[in-house]
Amino acid sequence: MLTLTTGAQIVTDPATGRGTLVTPDTRVWTLNPSAVVALTELARGGTVADAELQLVHRWPDVPVARLRTDLDTLLGTLQEAGAVTYR
Repeated sequence: MLTLTTGAQIVTDPATGRGTLVTPDTRVWTLNPSAVVALTELARGGTVADAELQLVHRWPDVPVARLRTDLDTLLGTLQEAGAVTYR
């Protein structure tokens, strides 16, 4: 299971849908609305498949393959940086 690193926090702006991910080592990531949706689902204990489902629900006009590619890219980048981990 992929999870946010312990102590990481997501702060969102309801007006814009954008957010910020702050990691325990004080790194700050600016998040677009789709990244907020995906990472919020993971922070709630959801799986990568759950995050993908939330993206499909939120943006039904975007091809699923594109959403999945963007999700994989986001999670790969954050994993390399230590902001998410596999359990």
